[in-house]
Amino acid sequence: MHKFILIIFISLYTIAYSQTGQEIYTFMNMTVSARQAALGGNANSSWDHDPNMAMFNPAMMNDKMQNQVGINYSSYLADVKLGAISYVYNLKESNHFFSIHGRYVDYGDFKAADEVGNVTGKFTAKDAAVTLGYAYSISDFFTVGGNLSYVTSKIESYTSSALLADVGVVFHDIDYYTTVSAVVRNFGGQLTYYNDRREKLPIQANLGISQRFEKLPVELTLTLHDLQKFDISSPVNKNGDKISGGRKIIDHVSLGAELFPESGFNLRAGYNFKRGNELAIQDQRSFAGLTLGFGVKISYFRFDYAWGRYNAAGNTNTFGLRIDLENMFAPRYDW
Repeated sequence: MHKFILIIFISLYTIAYSQTGQEIYTFMNMTVSARQAALGGNANSSWDHDPNMAMFNPAMMNDKMQNQVGINYSSYLADVKLGAISYVYNLKESNHFFSIHGRYVDYGDFKAADEVGNVTGKFTAKDAAVTLGYAYSISDFFTVGGNLSYVTSKIESYTSSALLADVGVVFHDIDYYTTVSAVVRNFGGQLTYYNDRREKLPIQANLGISQRFEKLPVELTLTLHDLQKFDISSPVNKNGDKISGGRKIIDHVSLGAELFPESGFNLRAGYNFKRGNELAIQDQRSFAGLTLGFGVKISYFRFDYAWGRYNAAGNTNTFGLRIDLENMFAPRYDW
């Protein structure tokens, strides 16, 4: 079984590695979870009750996510707005898990103009996706899963759609509080095209590792993202010099830390090296790439917030709500 899993991922990685250039539906790789945003933007290896993790790696589904709902909203740059919802269900306390997710991006209103620049009105641009997920726990340590997404994109009167899939595997050792998450995302095919032209898909390969400590109330997260392509960096750095090989490697890394991960109050921080390197300003400390956040649990609800620093001109704010339906509607007995 382990060899079979390895063969699948080698094959999918080969497909992912061949994808370069400009892609469509890149919103599928945008962070929409407040917790994930606070941990650097790419974290997908926290083995707990957060159903949002299953959107980015279906193999993250586990017993703790049973009947959990996650709702997120982000006020992005330039009035762009993002939203997402996630739900996970365990089939009769078995090793089979199912999930459903929805996400959208509203890019706002744009001015329409003719070929000589005369304004003719306004138009909008929006993206959306609905995702169904399945996971199976094949042992005490390994879970495999897959997502299937119907994706649609609209710009003015033009539309495009696709079916995209994710395949993931997770190693979880609850005795040593270690989780390793591997996923290949967004491979598939377009159903309809803009101007009848096939475009490249936003295939992404990620590897994440999370480690908790028995006597220290913290979880550390290391994520290696966009492994389908070695060079994901801008051509030059903030000084105008050519990017080095070391910079191309570090741009795949994001780090996160969550303090008091199992308590009713969490503090979170993260750093995305690619974002920090590309949005840095020469001779000025901008703190680009830094993310901060917190979570508060009140009864059956957990409120999450994340703040992300892009540059001196703009930050992002992401809000999340997780609802514990499992305990909210559990039967109560009077003794």
